[in-house]
Amino acid sequence: MDNVSRKTPEKCVRCAALSAPQAKELHGTTCWDSKVCPSRRSYVRHRDRRNLDRARKRSAELTTLTVESPVSITYGILMVYRTTGDSPVHGIAAEVWKDQEKIAQVAPIHCCQMVPSQVHTYVQKLLELLNQNYGIKKFASLVRLDPSLCPIEDCFLRSKVPSGKE
Repeated sequence: MDNVSRKTPEKCVRCAALSAPQAKELHGTTCWDSKVCPSRRSYVRHRDRRNLDRARKRSAELTTLTVESPVSITYGILMVYRTTGDSPVHGIAAEVWKDQEKIAQVAPIHCCQMVPSQVHTYVQKLLELLNQNYGIKKFASLVRLDPSLCPIEDCFLRSKVPSGKE
């Protein structure tokens, strides 16, 4: 047997950005498999962060041979609320992590009224702030989430998209 890893299907990558009720509604019985889909969606959403953590643990294991104290790592994650495809950015937020603990977060903002250059300028200002406070010069990963999951309390999408908790 050949031990070649399989690539996650593109439709599963797009589906992972949706909430579970939206994914079930979109794919219904033709694609959704309750035995496979929840774990695959979780894997797709978190694989960048998990791979980064694994790589850091491997490098930390190497450094522990020469360094007495464990290395503490602080990193930032950019959260982008955007539908799949070439769509405008709905909102942006950020989180700051130290090892496995979230130590800070930047409140989400709506970007619907911004042109792409304004979004890029905001992200650069966000990085400048994180660099001043935590020494973070670039984001460790980018997490893309469906706009219906936007945490802004007065978000205009909340009244239009069913929450699935009915």
